[in-house]
Amino acid sequence: MEAILAALASGVVAPVIKRILEDKIGGAGGELAGKVIDIIAEKAGVPVDSLDDAKDLPAAIEAAEPEAVDLLAQHVESQRLMNENLQAELDKGGPTWTWAWRPGWMWLLWVVWPYEFVLRPLINEICGASIPAVDTGTLMTLTTLYMGLYLGGHTAKDLASKWRDVKRA
Repeated sequence: MEAILAALASGVVAPVIKRILEDKIGGAGGELAGKVIDIIAEKAGVPVDSLDDAKDLPAAIEAAEPEAVDLLAQHVESQRLMNENLQAELDKGGPTWTWAWRPGWMWLLWVVWPYEFVLRPLINEICGASIPAVDTGTLMTLTTLYMGLYLGGHTAKDLASKWRDVKRA
């Protein structure tokens, strides 16, 4: 980070650096780097476009450091909480079927659809085989059923709990 800020302080055009950092680092890291440059521009009292023309850029960088450190600490804390949530989901315990049906169906559908429309016809053509087709209606029904359970299950659960709360009130 210091090398980037030193390059910024030595007259490299700030908006270009900001865009490169946001694009190349990507995600939250790129967004964080862009925010740091925004803070430096704010401390220098100029827009990001004019940051390389700022009168006392090293002082602005120094003044921005506490806020940049705070931003980084918030980002790290956010990542820690997200990791804890993911770990809690994995550590729930209980029977395997309570969670394994979702990825199992995802993998099954991920294999069956390409098999039906790409692999099976290709194998039949190349090998002269006559592998029968899977009924597309059945495949569509299974896919719709899975999507309804996976996507609609939480919605139904939420609606049921809200309805139960309204009934109690």
